[in-house]
Order: sequence, then structure tokens, then C-alpha cells
Amino acid sequence: MPLLTPAFKLICPSCGWSKLFPPMGDVRFPGQVPEKCPSCGNEQLNHVKPNLAERMLVTIKTTFK
Repeated sequence: MPLLTPAFKLICPSCGWSKLFPPMGDVRFPGQVPEKCPSCGNEQLNHVKPNLAERMLVTIKTTFK
């Protein structure tokens, strides 16, 4: 049975690129979540919890597709 992981945000400490990811299943396919920054190529991305406004935004986006 698939488990939903919570929403998360990736941030590049080098250039400031960020992307918010909605809750998704526990199985991730290659390319679904970037392993390096698409802007500058930095491979050390920070994985953080989204704030309240970002969680609300991702909930709205996933609800009204």
C-alpha cells in the first residue's frame, strides 16, 4: 500500500533556486525529484519543510488540477 510523503521544498544554497513538491507516494521514479540544481548544477540541495503558506498553495494546486 503506498504511503504519502509530506510536501517538501528543495533549495539550492549556491544560487537560491527552489522548488516546492506536493505530497507524493513513497516510490519515486528517476527524474521525478532533481538530484542537482537545474540552474547552477550544485549537487547539495537543502531539503526543508514548506511553511504554512506554501503548504496551503500546494494543497490548492493538487486539489484543483
